[in-house]
Amino acid sequence: MAVSPTPIAIDLERTSRLSIRWSDGSETVISLVSLRRACPCATCRAGREERAQNPLAVIAPPADVAAQVTASGAELVGAYALRVRWADGHDTGIYDFGLLRRLGQP
Repeated sequence: MAVSPTPIAIDLERTSRLSIRWSDGSETVISLVSLRRACPCATCRAGREERAQNPLAVIAPPADVAAQVTASGAELVGAYALRVRWADGHDTGIYDFGLLRRLGQP
């Protein structure tokens, strides 16, 4: 069974992107807009599912769009994931390393 690559360096540019250098030598760069859109928390997942079922639903715009895509920080969760804290206070999404690899794929 192959061992999945793990991050050896993580660089968070709080207003633009997350860069990860992996143990296999590859690098992943993810825009913060893409990262926030893919938030794996239950609330965000439910919102995506609801929009998929009813694409014509009217959704109120967030109070501060810039705060939604600005990171205030990030921290490792065990040896398998990264938690991103967003400027709007959202911090329940735990991005496992497999998801981060997939988000960085073209």
